[in-house]
Amino acid sequence: MGFGNKIKLRYAIGILVIMSVTLTAIVSWYSSMNALKRSLSENYLESNSTYARKLSLSISAMIGHMQQNLIAIGETFGKSNFNQADLDAWRAANNNYFNSLFITDSNGVIQLISPEVVQFNNGNQVTANLKVESEAVQRSLALKKSFISEPYEALSGQRILLMTAPIFDAAGQYQGMVAGTIHLESDNVIKNTINDHQYANGSYAYVVDRKGRIIFHPDAERVNESVIENPIVQKVISGKSGSEKVKNTEGNHFFAGYAYEKSTGWGIVSQTPISVIDEPLESLSKSMIIQSLPLLFVILFLAWVLGSMITRPINKLAKFSENALEEHSFVPFKNLNIKTNIFEVHYLYHHINNYFNLLNKQIQIDGLTGLYNRKTFDSIMKEFIAKKIPFSLILLDIDHFKKVNDTYGHLVGDEVLKYLANMIRSISTPNEIYFFRYGGEEFVILTKFENINVAFDLAEKLRMEIAETTSPTGDSITVSMGVTSTSFEDQFPEEIISRADEALYESKSTGRNKTTIFNGKYKNIV
Repeated sequence: MGFGNKIKLRYAIGILVIMSVTLTAIVSWYSSMNALKRSLSENYLESNSTYARKLSLSISAMIGHMQQNLIAIGETFGKSNFNQADLDAWRAANNNYFNSLFITDSNGVIQLISPEVVQFNNGNQVTANLKVESEAVQRSLALKKSFISEPYEALSGQRILLMTAPIFDAAGQYQGMVAGTIHLESDNVIKNTINDHQYANGSYAYVVDRKGRIIFHPDAERVNESVIENPIVQKVISGKSGSEKVKNTEGNHFFAGYAYEKSTGWGIVSQTPISVIDEPLESLSKSMIIQSLPLLFVILFLAWVLGSMITRPINKLAKFSENALEEHSFVPFKNLNIKTNIFEVHYLYHHINNYFNLLNKQIQIDGLTGLYNRKTFDSIMKEFIAKKIPFSLILLDIDHFKKVNDTYGHLVGDEVLKYLANMIRSISTPNEIYFFRYGGEEFVILTKFENINVAFDLAEKLRMEIAETTSPTGDSITVSMGVTSTSFEDQFPEEIISRADEALYESKSTGRNKTTIFNGKYKNIV
């Protein structure tokens, strides 16, 4: 019988191991790349959504402050003598807000204007005693109350925004209005606030009005351009806020976050090019290849040795049989003296199994803080809801974290995140509390306490300890929290997260360093 074309067991095991290790490496690489891609995408979407919301709050606060200034001028002018010097002083004090200030009578005739002569590049000029016929001014006079106009083209040829406040005399008779102009294509506080979001990675923010036209944009040539066809613009001007991947009107793809500003009806969009994740993905791929090759060679060598250890007793037995046939005599089996228990097979399987468990665990853990990551959080939430396990959820956000990064650098920012993770772990109760890094500077604490007040007390204890403890910045930091609990009607994690997020937003918007319970309405704000 011929055996020349048969594969030896040692080679068969070697080929099988080579194929297994190679396929495992490919699957591991593919899974890691996908996990990183998902993680980066989620982080950029969440970061832009958070920034758009914060930008919306900042713009709302600035507009409110600007309106209050105009109202104060109107009240002063209506009840006392007010001259050119007074108006010039007001404009100087608010020079960062308005390009010009003027006061009209009830017919729209300018009584005072600062500067006294507003000269435009197109030759037009505005001075006192000029009657302003623009639709925005006439509408404000008719309303007889505070007013913010739609962007419109002024005598200067520029697009401007008009903010007004009424003027009443001591008897309550309407006397006219005080108005401030914001030149949308010139430097102004709102434009500068928007432009602060431009980064080297191509991220930027822009603002659209109620009609989907660009009001502020880093590229001045795009001001007044209609982007109503952009799907997120349609959503944000309809009053929605959120985040998603989007293809803009110029055909570019972005991670976009958007927020609605109620007082003006504007939409704020913050976005980052999707291509920004290409570099870290490529870097990870190269790193995995470089780091995996030595390990791959070691595993192949050990597999070859293991194959030899497995086949050696079989080969010895085969040789023994061959010799017995050649000698045509009986040879006592005990003379073979084979000693093997195949322990190495079990040993190798055991450690490879542990290795893949370690990889699986690493996918579930946030690499910076050591807490569970967003993916694990989603999985546990779904499990609890499916099994009707009651729990409370605490959503935690570091106050002014951007300022920490800007002041101390991102390395200190990372240390602050790790410090906060350790503070959160300090309240650990086995099998009762789970901790997660939700994204960026946001964390989640998930408790099995049915009583939301217990979760609230836990959150308050943690908040106060953080506020009283020195952080890696050399000073204490503060956090804001939103607390909610499950109800029988909850079917999706998004419903619960949304309630906690609203409570967190309430804590942020009412001064930060607070804990708010969401329970049909906000309460227990501390």
